[in-house]
Amino acid sequence: MKIMIFIEGTTFYTKPILFLFTKYGYEPIGNAVQIVNALYDKGYEIYLCSYVRKARYHFIKSIMDFYGMKYTDILCRDKGETYSEIVEHLSPDILIEDDCKSIGGEKKCCITNVKEEIKANIQSIIVPEFGGIDGIKLKC
Repeated sequence: MKIMIFIEGTTFYTKPILFLFTKYGYEPIGNAVQIVNALYDKGYEIYLCSYVRKARYHFIKSIMDFYGMKYTDILCRDKGETYSEIVEHLSPDILIEDDCKSIGGEKKCCITNVKEEIKANIQSIIVPEFGGIDGIKLKC
């Protein structure tokens, strides 16, 4: 089973300016690292999706490794690529993301523009921005 989880705003707080340059600009929300690691240890494929572009892949990877987050892969957009395209390509069983309140709300969520035939097969879980994933319920 594939689970795609958005990093910034869902599992990690980002501190303005700092998050662009250093791991100290990222801080886990609640028990996010432990929850994701437990899912990974149970055999789920964990795909972390980041705000950063592919050119900064190694930066975001270093942060996840610093905090001990376990994952199958980290997904980042190419120039001109949308989050919905990443979702469609991966076609996860579960997508966990925040409500994007600070950047425009639902229209900015990864799931919003996913093709209906793909969306129908994804359990979409949207949590409040920076609210964390401690209370999520998965249908597995």
